Amino acid sequence: MKGKVTLFTLLMAGFGFAQIQFPQVSSKSEIEQTIGYTKVEVDYFRPNLNQRTAFGGIVPFGQVWRTGANNNTVIQFDTDVLIEGKPLVKGEYSIYTLPSDASWEVYFYKKTDNWGNPKDWNKDLIALTVKVPVQKISEKVESFTIGFDEVTVNNAKMYFAWENTKVALKIDAPTQQIAMQNIQTQLNDQSSARDFYGAANYYYSNQLDLKKAQEWINKAIAKDPKAPQHFIDLKTKIDQDLKKK
Repeated sequence: MKGKVTLFTLLMAGFGFAQIQFPQVSSKSEIEQTIGYTKVEVDYFRPNLNQRTAFGGIVPFGQVWRTGANNNTVIQFDTDVLIEGKPLVKGEYSIYTLPSDASWEVYFYKKTDNWGNPKDWNKDLIALTVKVPVQKISEKVESFTIGFDEVTVNNAKMYFAWENTKVALKIDAPTQQIAMQNIQTQLNDQSSARDFYGAANYYYSNQLDLKKAQEWINKAIAKDPKAPQHFIDLKTKIDQDLKKK
């Protein structure tokens, strides 16, 4: 009998058994937001309320939270940025938070391969800490959500929302710095009319050096004898603003 069992076991092992894949209770989400030239990517898992209380319940106040479920919530920046006015070097970070009823501390942590909180919390691995106030919202959010709003070419608000709680961080991107560097290093006499128009329009729209903008729009028109109407319109605006000054 013992031999038969052993033989049966060996035979069945030969067929192999595939591990059954079950769906994650907390769904995985990936979001991407561009702010000017800066790309921001976030990967995270979204726990649900399921008739529970989020903060002060599922997530205790005064304890570091993984800011999602399962693996680390990971954020990546491809340029240096400012978070709430504080510098953060480009790279990949896990996001941890310390929620309270009135405010959250948000940590950008250099190690991103933890399941949940790190086994050993290392303060030396905290690249940045910011503190932001809690907003109470009327519309109930069932699934924990990370998103972006108030997006411009220079900055955006990244928010965390769950149940009736919302917390937002301001992210400033180095858009103007990169744009001006591109203009200074790439704009030359061989540049197209479109490039000169683009440089003039950028300077005018951001109220930078209007004389430089005027010089560039004049070059754009000179390079294109059939300059489109929006070239002429921009020149008119720049000339009028300079006269006012």
